[in-house]
Amino acid sequence: MLTEVIVGLRASADYSFAGSTVSDLGNTACRQVRGDVLCSPWHAGMNVAFIWFGCTLIAGALMLGLRHLPGRLGTASVAMWCVSGAGSIGVGLFPVNAEPGVHGVVALPIFVAQPLAVLLGGLALRATRPGLARSAYVVTALSAVGAIGFGAVVGSDAATIGALERLALWPGYVWVSVVAVSVAVSVVRGDAEHRTRRQVQ
Repeated sequence: MLTEVIVGLRASADYSFAGSTVSDLGNTACRQVRGDVLCSPWHAGMNVAFIWFGCTLIAGALMLGLRHLPGRLGTASVAMWCVSGAGSIGVGLFPVNAEPGVHGVVALPIFVAQPLAVLLGGLALRATRPGLARSAYVVTALSAVGAIGFGAVVGSDAATIGALERLALWPGYVWVSVVAVSVAVSVVRGDAEHRTRRQVQ
């Protein structure tokens, strides 16, 4: 998200976080989009960020999820995060202005997989982390509203297309980051308590 904001601030004046998509930041050349001429001088950095983010999302899901998201629901959540990560890699490899058809095919699954990943992760955490589970349901609802809204206006001149896309994606990224930090803190505390007990013994 931070890279997106930085690259977006360097884009042409016609670029809008509310009215322009994230993919527009990866355009390799200026083009007319929804009546505006959009240029993204730092498009190479954005496309590399898409690929890097996708790879880290897959790696993080596998390392974190398979150990700390229990059961079949946890495994299904990991699979959905991997689909989302693969989509991000595809978005970076096939910029929308260069390969619009392929770009659409690789990007579309993200808007289905990510809300499902959060929901399934929340369900898997019901017994062990009920607070995170409850927050997952809220995030899923927000992401679903954003994804449905984005799907309804994509390809149109809607002034809210960028806002809807970010509503579909950003809450999920925040949620999974909170889960990762929470698990990391628990692991560190557990290791510290284990060392303390050994010292006492």
